[in-house]
Amino acid sequence: MAQYKVGIVIVDEQASFAHRHLAAATESLKALGCSEQSILVRHAPKVFNITLTTQFLAEYTDVDAVIILAEDDNSSAYKTVLDGITKLQIAWNMPVTIGDFSAAADAIEMVALQNKMEAEAPENIAPDRKSIN
Repeated sequence: MAQYKVGIVIVDEQASFAHRHLAAATESLKALGCSEQSILVRHAPKVFNITLTTQFLAEYTDVDAVIILAEDDNSSAYKTVLDGITKLQIAWNMPVTIGDFSAAADAIEMVALQNKMEAEAPENIAPDRKSIN
């Protein structure tokens, strides 16, 4: 089984939602190949701060994916975060999932897909095309 390193973002503004799902997300990650030490939990003060917190994880750690434990509250801030997260995934070539504990399995599935596709890529692909960052 592959060893993955994953970041989890807890939004303090939605702390009760995040903490209801944190244990299940962590257990899911362990079952899917993460050790306790390879799960990094970080806090974003508000929904508005999710994108930047996720970028910090991409930029300053070597995580394979980020899981954001946040509830869709249909606010304009949440919709802005989704746009920002999409842009980060493309810029950093790193899977990011958002939602409840099931986002953990989604993140690992995306990392596995990314690894598989990279391994199957023709060797003549220029390195700058394989790794955006």
